Amino acid sequence: MGNISLVRVGGVCAVLAVVSGTMGRIVFGNAWLASRGVDTLITGHWFDVLALVLIMAAALGFYQALLQAGPLLWIAVVAFLTGVIFVLAHEFIRLGISYELVPNTLGQTGWLAAGVGSVLIVGVGVPLFSFAILRRSVLPKWIGWLGLVNVATHVALATILSGVFGSSIRPPWLLATGTFSGWLLAMGVVLLRLKEPVAPDSVA
Repeated sequence: MGNISLVRVGGVCAVLAVVSGTMGRIVFGNAWLASRGVDTLITGHWFDVLALVLIMAAALGFYQALLQAGPLLWIAVVAFLTGVIFVLAHEFIRLGISYELVPNTLGQTGWLAAGVGSVLIVGVGVPLFSFAILRRSVLPKWIGWLGLVNVATHVALATILSGVFGSSIRPPWLLATGTFSGWLLAMGVVLLRLKEPVAPDSVA
């Protein structure tokens, strides 16, 4: 029961992370909030911070659901969580700039942190989770393929934008990428629907 509870909590957190990230995008895109005296940058960044915290909890649920994939899955979890911490650093730097607590010159450092975090999450964590899904029958294999499509989309987007804009291009924001949000939402829904707790294999 403890295993399935953690899996279900991870599923809930994954779904809520997509909701919070979507709210952040809506806030950033709505000028009417600013006309009512609401600081859209601050509000949007706080939604993103909440989404990232929820993603950290969701990753633990992913790990619990895929324990049968073996110890290599630890690399996925560590990369995923470390990447989220880097992107959180970016968000807190942006909040510090918005609150005028830190100099604007830290903005480039924040974007660097976001870039490193994106590479760890999408370049290491997501593909390893996806390969684990494809190797085992615990979760639907189409979610594994969706994860690999997400990775390919990020690589293609970064390559195309870098070619067009050069080194001035900022790394694509994770929650603004539809394939990542789709993969995260799919993982959350499937984890919520799991019927039985997943028993880990004996450690070799």
